[in-house]
Amino acid sequence: MKRINQSVMTIVAACLLAATPMWTETSRAEAANIAKEQQAKKSEISKEVQSSLDKLFEQMPELKTLRLEEKFLKENNFRDYPNPVWNVMLTNRPETGAEKNRTEYATASIELDAQTGRLLFLDIRNPDWASANYPDEKLAREKADEFLHKWLGKETSSLKQSQAMGRGKAGRGSGETGKMIEWARSSVYYQTLINEIPLNDYSLVVSVDHAGHIVRYDAYRQIQPDETKWPAPEKAISPEKAKQLYQEQLKMQLEYVAEQPTAYAGPGRPSEKKPMLIYQANEPFGIDAVTGKVVGEDKIPEQQSVRVKGEGKSVKIASKAEGEQWLKEQFGIDVAGADFEYDDHKENLTDGLQQIESYHWLNFSGKSASSFDSISLTTDAVSDRLIGFNLHLPDGRKQGKTISIEEAKKKAIAALEPYVDPSLAELTLFVRTDEAEIPDWVDKSKLHKQDEPQEYSFHFQGKRDGIPVSDEFYGVEINKETGAIAGLNLHPIQPGIVLPDAGKIVSEQEAKEAYQQEVELELNYYWDQYEGQRAPEPQLIYQTKEKNSYRFIDATTGKIITVKYR
Repeated sequence: MKRINQSVMTIVAACLLAATPMWTETSRAEAANIAKEQQAKKSEISKEVQSSLDKLFEQMPELKTLRLEEKFLKENNFRDYPNPVWNVMLTNRPETGAEKNRTEYATASIELDAQTGRLLFLDIRNPDWASANYPDEKLAREKADEFLHKWLGKETSSLKQSQAMGRGKAGRGSGETGKMIEWARSSVYYQTLINEIPLNDYSLVVSVDHAGHIVRYDAYRQIQPDETKWPAPEKAISPEKAKQLYQEQLKMQLEYVAEQPTAYAGPGRPSEKKPMLIYQANEPFGIDAVTGKVVGEDKIPEQQSVRVKGEGKSVKIASKAEGEQWLKEQFGIDVAGADFEYDDHKENLTDGLQQIESYHWLNFSGKSASSFDSISLTTDAVSDRLIGFNLHLPDGRKQGKTISIEEAKKKAIAALEPYVDPSLAELTLFVRTDEAEIPDWVDKSKLHKQDEPQEYSFHFQGKRDGIPVSDEFYGVEINKETGAIAGLNLHPIQPGIVLPDAGKIVSEQEAKEAYQQEVELELNYYWDQYEGQRAPEPQLIYQTKEKNSYRFIDATTGKIITVKYR
């Protein structure tokens, strides 16, 4: 009989005493190795993705100067996109050693379809390119076209550049130095052409900075012509019939506008404003070109008339100290110890927006004795008048009981009345439900779950002589558990503004007849979507022709006013 090595016997004994047999452990090890191999494959960029990256680096040599910081695969409906997405992050920040302020390094984020390699998103932030100035429109359009022709080649023949343009800014700063740099951009929109008819959706967006650099590209919404079967243009009703149906649905809304723009110096920058009484068109989104039915009807929120007795109180806050004093006196909140940030919003001046200042207290570290996450105060920079207050409490502060919406509404009105103009006796309350109207074709099980808000939100609009004032509005947020004021938004009419006399105006019918004379309809394809889900099939619809302007009727003269955005 052979003697068995004691060490072997020890191993055998250990296996016999173990909760799971050795062969199970072996299979687990094999499974772990297989999982590692599969993960390794996932971490390997495909040939298609690498080919797109190589092409992008050739077209944009500035990306070659950056190193790979990280790459990761997103598989769970990232940005509502149905396929897995590779996210590649580049930077010129050194891997080791002392670093400068992070605002001084260039970064690029690239996102590509993991299966096809198609470029979905690009965002470049280079401090050497930073500027708060927007590019000339002609330059932006030319550079966007140039980039697309190089990138897509023949595919650009199925794209149409839109008349509309967008603008945006990105910023990056350091809490330590307070240094902030900005990148202003103008965005050029492109629509997909199907049967030579544009798809009513901006399929591609190319953004350009002041010097003509391409700083952003977004193709997440791009639809390929062969993705589905499109209604045949031959089935469309005549333009005359469509216009008749459109006119039947057209309604005119009489409203005051305290500061109505009548001219623009540039995109988003009104150069002339004046108080007006106007008829605003409430137009149908579109007319189905096959069935003649209205498409995309918005559900108008319930409106309630609220009588108020305003006190005309105006709070002025011109410094951090004055803001802290007001918070303590008004709400008993002591912000001592909390981190503080100030923003003068200088970009609003160049953008033609209201000049404001904001004061922020952040208490995420719990340094302040008061229980809050953040508090913000916003003031008008010219008059120092308070126009906004927001209080965010910790998410974990839940007692299970909430006040009713009716009780919250009473608290909201009581909180608002001290700040309302005494000459304003009536407000309109817009009642919005928490749940958005979801189309019947949506698979609700696939929708993102959203946390229930901590506050009830109430939105009010001024009403004078029974006529709504579109730019006189107020907002109040009431905490559902405590009943405390969690937010105020105060936008009364500016002092000295005199609204036109409503005694002599044209009728709604006269305004409608004048307005519809300028209406031009065109065919568009429309494929409805909701949180990344598409309707079962697209539609061919008639819509008003896209123009880089908007129109309304001067109610005192009956004349149509056309205001170009630039």
